[in-house]
Parts: sequence; C-alpha cells; structure tokens
Amino acid sequence: MVITASQTRAQGRGRDPVVLLSTTKGPIAIRVFAGMVPRTASNFLDLVNRGYYDGKIFHRVENWVVQGGCPYGTGRGNFVDPDTGETRFIPLEINRNLGHGQAGMVAMARSADPNSASCQFYILKQPMPRLNGQYAVFGMVVGGLQNIYRIGIGDRILSARLDGPTESQSESSADPEPTRSTRETTDNAPHTGGQGKTGGAGGSSESGF
Repeated sequence: MVITASQTRAQGRGRDPVVLLSTTKGPIAIRVFAGMVPRTASNFLDLVNRGYYDGKIFHRVENWVVQGGCPYGTGRGNFVDPDTGETRFIPLEINRNLGHGQAGMVAMARSADPNSASCQFYILKQPMPRLNGQYAVFGMVVGGLQNIYRIGIGDRILSARLDGPTESQSESSADPEPTRSTRETTDNAPHTGGQGKTGGAGGSSESGF
C-alpha cells in the first residue's frame, strides 16, 4: 500500500503537528513538517494515531543516530495495514529545505529501494549531511533532545501521541538547516534490513551497517 496525495491533503495546511514520544529515557517532542513533506508526515502521523509506536524498541543506537519503530525490534520489519493485510511503503519524498545538518533531525529509514520506507525512523545525534537527498527528513526534535543521548539499545517508546501544533514554518533559528545536494554514499546509512518493496533484501545486515 502506498500513501496517496489525497490522504495527505489535510496535513499540508496550517500549523505543524507536534508528536510527544514518552520513552524509557524521558519525553521527546518532535515537530512534524506536514506542509513540507506531506506524504511522509501523513504516514508517520497515521501510525502515531493508530498507537503503532507504543511499546516499540530502539533497536539501533550508534554515536550518530538512534533508530526504532520496527514491529519486530530487529530492524527487519515494516508496517502491515491490518485493514488490508498489505505492507505499506511510501515514496521517497525529499524537500531541499530539510536536511541532516544538525542533531535532532528525524527521518525515515528504508532498505536499498528508495521507495521502501514504511514505519522505522531515526533521530540524529550529530550532523550527517552526506545523507541529504537520500532519506526523507520529516521532523525535528523540539524538546527533550538531551534524552536522545541517553537512549540505549532496547529502550522503548512507551507511547506516541499528538501533542499539538507549533507555529507555521518561519525563518527562525529553530528551523532546520537546508540540505546540500550530494550523491555521496556511506556505510552509516539508516537502512532497514527487511524485505524491500520489490521483495529483494534490504541492507547488508539487519540494520544496514
């Protein structure tokens, strides 16, 4: 199943939603850029509203990233819509005004297929501009950034809830740095290790290392 434009229309207007993650290491507030990457944002917000992320673990923790949202806790799973029985994938959605230029940026993990993002997401602990243009950035941490650095493998999202909107996008210093167009590849890619959209293998190992 692919998220369509009609499902994202309502998310593309107005103020940005804020999602509050309650984790075993404290709360983390994420501003979701619904107007800038509507399909990606709509997918994430739908999963939040379903309660999908409740109880999910952070299965990958590196010096530069934390990653979670896998249904199995292994980095190999995707979201299967219980209403249709179909695995949901979303097309790669890049907004050049959103990049990996600072800690706290939030983006979708995927397999080698660029259009295979589903439910796993990652949060940067340091800038990773080499990933710009390759992964869909859709949010940024606006509260509880210090708790990102406390998370270890196996820590959990206790709950994920829509907390409320922020002000509309502005030119404030809190906005993320723009991307730099690049095609540089890296072994530090936030891949999922599950089956891709076409059925091929994902990353080279369970977390794409």
